[in-house]
Formats: sequence, structure tokens, C-alpha cells
Amino acid sequence: MFYNKDNPQWKFSEDQNISNGEYDKLVSEYRELTRSFLTTDFRDINEKLYGVKPSPELSEEETASKRKRMMIGGIICMLGFAGLVLLLIFKQIVLFGYAFSLIFLFAGISILISGKGEVIESTSKSKINRIIGFAMALASLLCILLIFFRDKFSQGEFFILLFVVVFGVAGLALLVVTFIYAFAGKIIYTQDVTATCAGYVRYVSKDEGSNHRIHTFIHTSPLFKYSYEGTQYEAVYDDFPAKGNSDIANGETVTIRVDPKHPENIKSPVTNHPAAIGFCIFMSVACLAVSIGLGIYTAKGYAAGTKVDVKWNPVIEKINGNDPDLIDVTDDIITDNYASKTAPGKEWYYEKGVVISKENTADGTVIEFSDDSFKKIIFKDDTAPEPGSELMLFYVIDENNLQYGIRYKDVITNADPGKYEYVGSHGAYVMTQPDSSR
Repeated sequence: MFYNKDNPQWKFSEDQNISNGEYDKLVSEYRELTRSFLTTDFRDINEKLYGVKPSPELSEEETASKRKRMMIGGIICMLGFAGLVLLLIFKQIVLFGYAFSLIFLFAGISILISGKGEVIESTSKSKINRIIGFAMALASLLCILLIFFRDKFSQGEFFILLFVVVFGVAGLALLVVTFIYAFAGKIIYTQDVTATCAGYVRYVSKDEGSNHRIHTFIHTSPLFKYSYEGTQYEAVYDDFPAKGNSDIANGETVTIRVDPKHPENIKSPVTNHPAAIGFCIFMSVACLAVSIGLGIYTAKGYAAGTKVDVKWNPVIEKINGNDPDLIDVTDDIITDNYASKTAPGKEWYYEKGVVISKENTADGTVIEFSDDSFKKIIFKDDTAPEPGSELMLFYVIDENNLQYGIRYKDVITNADPGKYEYVGSHGAYVMTQPDSSR
């Protein structure tokens, strides 16, 4: 890509090999530059950190208008992020899913249309960026459809299908991108050009290593001078190799491969390194294997009974008025462990009842409730609650007693509200009134 002399991160040198002193100087200047990020107007970040200046073709009014749009865009992004956080805090998972997917959908469409991925990159990367943008948009759209039709799947099937979408699309995109990188010399950079090394350009980056510590890397590219179709170029590799020294001597004449559509873009030796390509192929195949395996697992019905247990942060529970120390009782727990076994096929209901009396009998302790629509229940051990206590009651309707108006709520299980919390959607039974028009 073009050598941008105004990029403060790019440091020119005529030394093929970097000394320890020069290494320390580069790292020190990089740290100072990144610290200045905190005191820089975000509208000037591209110019301050990358040397990308406003287009000279724009008038002062157009430049001011562009900066205003950037500020509005930045505010919208911050509000969107704050909205996502609030949706999570208030447990609005469905809305969070829609919002998160829509953000990635618009981002993917934007990259697909523009082909732009990073501030500083070669125009020849637009093909790869568009593939990534298409993958982002496709995965987001599929996630939106899954959320919309979530009622057609069990909880386990829904979450597994999300993994199928993400791993499947990621695996396909990675495979295509790897193919383009591997055959970049035949797909993108197809023209051989004779160039002379006129020095070296270096920059610093930081990344997390295998020991989870941040490491500093020096990236180096020769500065090539060459002519293509009568035009003189000064350019560097599209991807800088991560090493401080160069394999090409200063003043040496070499053959490079450029993109004939964008002659300033030079093929880098790192684009087809066997280790990098092999790792990417392995990851893409692994992602596709996981996606296909989970898809088959779901299609055969094995995921239908899978349960997903969500544990929220205690602070979020308190914000939503819940006690984080209570154990959640879900609809699935009641249906699978009680209703389906004691009253199969019958609808069940939930409400709280107050104990009015208890009586010790030969069969156990009999509990009676202040609401006489509940049948009495028997505790076989010494856990029977005292009169005045409140119980969580899950029950079905006894049609035989319904006509009498008493003892028609048959409790299938109960729970102590001091230890448990019902987080399902079932409510109390409402008795329908007879049709008076007959």
C-alpha cells in the first residue's frame, strides 16, 4: 500500500536490522502515542493516530458538516451500547438478541457495500472485507429469524441452533478467506514488477500471548520504489511481517507482485505462510464439523430435552426485585418433575396460599389453607409449616369438586417462598362464569 509519511505509527529507517536501542525508542514512542488517545477528540483520532487527513476537496463547511455527523454517529453508538447494557440488566433477553443482531447486521451490510475494514489497509483487501461483511450480515439475519421463530423450538434446541448458525457461517467464511489468502498471487496480486528497496518502515503492535500477558511486536516492511505503466510508486507490503529485521538489503533490486487494479498494493510474504494457512484451514474445518454435528444432533431430536440454566449476577437480581439467594423454580421443573407424572395431560396453575391450621394424624401432618378451594395436603415429615405461614402452591383442577366450589384445587407440589422463587408464567386458575343467556 502507499507509504504514508504522515502516519505517526510508521517509522522510516535505512537500517536493515534493528538495534536494541532503536527497538526501545520505537516502543517508547508508541506508548506515548497511545497515551495521547485519551486526550484526543475522537473526531481527530484518524489524523492523530494514523495520519489520515481530511480530504482537501472538501470545503470548510463540508468538513464541519462531516465532523458533526461523526459526533452524532459517536453519540448514537454510545447510546446503543448503553441500551444493550440496560436490556441485559433488566433481563430483556429477546430484545437484547434483536438489538445485538441488528447492530451486527447493519455493520455487516456496511462492510459488504464499502469493502472497508480498517483505517489503514490496502484497497486490495476489499474482497476479503466484503466476504467478512457478508458473513456478519448472514449470521445476524439467521439469528434474527431464529429469535422470531423461537416458540417453535425448545430452549435447548434454540441455543444449539444459535451455535449451528455462528459456527457454520464462521467456518465457511474462514475457509473462503483462507483460500483467497493462499492463492492471492493468482487472484489479487497477479503482476510481477521490478522494485528497489529504498529503506524500511516499521511500526509497533501489542497482542496477548499464550501466557495471557501482553507482548510487544515490531512489524517491518521494505520501502519499495518502482514504476508501473509509467507511474512511479513508493509503497510497502499490504501486510507487514511481524519481525524487526528485513530479508531484503537496502538498495537491493527484487521482483514483487502487485495488484494491477491497484498497483500500490504489494503482496506480502505473510499472506501465504504454510503455518498460517494450515491453522486457518484447521479452524474452519473444526467450526464446520461442530456446526454439522450440532445440526444433526438437533435434527434427530436429541436436543429437545436439553435445559439451559441461566445464573444472573446478584446485583442484577436485586435491581429486578428478586432475591439472589432464592432458588429459581421454572415452568419446566414443575411440568417435567410433577405435572407430567401426577396429572399427565392436565393444565397446572400457580398461586400462594396461607396455612390456617395443621393437624397431626397417623398418616402425617395435615395442612389446611385459608382459601377453602384448596384441598388439604399431608406432610410425611416434620417440615410442615406453622399456621399463618405462606406456601407456593402448584396445582391442577379436580373437575369432580369444581361444581361445589370448594376443594377443587389439587396441589401437586409446594415450596417455601423463603427458599424458592417461581420465575415461570403460570398464574392462578380463574373460574369461568356460566352463560346467563341460556
